[in-house]
Amino acid sequence: MLKSSLLEILRTFSKQELIKFEDFVRSPYFNKKENVLQLFLGIKRHAPSFESNDLEKESVWKLLFPEREYNYGIMKNIIHDLTKLSEKFILLEHYSEDSYRCEYDLIEAANSRNIQRFTSGKIDQFEKRVRSEIDPNKYSMIDDLLYITTNFYYAKSSFIQEYNLKQDREDSLRLASEHSLHYFFINSFKLIHNTFAHEVQGNRPVSKTLLEKFFLKLEEHSILEDLLLNDNKDQDKLTKIVTCFYLMYRALTSDGDKASYDKFKSYLRENIKLFSAFELQNLNNCRNTCAINLKTPGSNGAKESLEWHKLLMEKNLFLQRNGLITTPVMSNVINYSIQLNETAFAEEFLNRYAGKLPAESRDNTYNYCMAMIHFSRKEFGKSLECLSKISDEKLIRKYFLKKLYLKIYYELNDYESFIYAFDTFAHFKKRNKLTNEARAMAFSNFGNKVRSLFKLRNSFNEYESEKLRKDVLTNLNKDQNWFIEKIKEIGK
Repeated sequence: MLKSSLLEILRTFSKQELIKFEDFVRSPYFNKKENVLQLFLGIKRHAPSFESNDLEKESVWKLLFPEREYNYGIMKNIIHDLTKLSEKFILLEHYSEDSYRCEYDLIEAANSRNIQRFTSGKIDQFEKRVRSEIDPNKYSMIDDLLYITTNFYYAKSSFIQEYNLKQDREDSLRLASEHSLHYFFINSFKLIHNTFAHEVQGNRPVSKTLLEKFFLKLEEHSILEDLLLNDNKDQDKLTKIVTCFYLMYRALTSDGDKASYDKFKSYLRENIKLFSAFELQNLNNCRNTCAINLKTPGSNGAKESLEWHKLLMEKNLFLQRNGLITTPVMSNVINYSIQLNETAFAEEFLNRYAGKLPAESRDNTYNYCMAMIHFSRKEFGKSLECLSKISDEKLIRKYFLKKLYLKIYYELNDYESFIYAFDTFAHFKKRNKLTNEARAMAFSNFGNKVRSLFKLRNSFNEYESEKLRKDVLTNLNKDQNWFIEKIKEIGK
């Protein structure tokens, strides 16, 4: 039971949520089975970690049925029922936070029951709210809000027609079409970014999708530029948001043009208050992808990215609506700080926000980040100690962990441990079918270059040194600086 979905869900519950979930399980509307309630009361004692051996199925059975022989089928069904209740609970909690969707769905439900006056009043309330404010911090992703408002205005126009009300449908139809188009644009630009980011991360190029071909055709005739830039001198909030995503798309598809990138970056900074923290982090990832594609030499992507993160901190826009920081964001800030030799800031930032990481990955993320910080300070023993504390990591993190191990063993001049760590990756790849093939090839390429460093250090050769340096500059991206530094050390 320790590895069950039930306990995996319960480990994410706060103290207050556990209290609410107990009320939920006690409610006869949701649960009429006493054994299911007793199961929760029994395992609740082991919160918040839920790691005790007393949570094995046989032990829990004795708690529920002390006089009866263990029955696998009955125990499985009781666990299944409580799991379903936990799933329903987190779904309802998530739904209740989405106030726009709740209000819209109430309108739909009331309309389906032909409660005309009540429905009409709720429509007026909803419309006043939408017109008066589009609060980005109430909606983590703006396209989700646009999806709701599109359906709302369409439903309102249908409601006017159905009940033959003395209202003009034109405004509702116009807003439904505008929000629908805005929703399509933002979703499309996000999807196109993900395609570019997929390739930037070292994966195989994706052939042009139908969506990309469609937008390329629009761009050939400057349709989007006329629609979003030239015809909108006095833009409202929504149009500014869509324009920002459009400028991101232009920067992505501009073949590394710095002017397009700078235009997107400055427009985003000017309109930063229009976006939620989550959306800003998405847009920062987009900005980073655009920066990687720049063809202007000498740009410092790490410095720019760290400045952006510090700006979000300064404006209190760093955490998501749930009060947490995502693992990728934490890793990125630590990486950028290390690249700029700001390890003191990296450690300060890590300690400040470690408690805001998701509970299930908090300890692993903290130890991984501290391992990187110690490595950058040449405290290789401490780095290995932090790595040894990491367990049950996801596949993507294991890839980075193994690379860090190889670098540490090189720094310690421990060739035997290096070979062992390098060879285990082949076994790891065979055992894990989800391992990205391109990433596996990149790791092998990385390991072979570290092996070449070992050879150069043991027997220096000017020709081989220059050959490796050119190879690194051509075929490596994120680890270039470390390799060049090591090659220079060997040359001296």
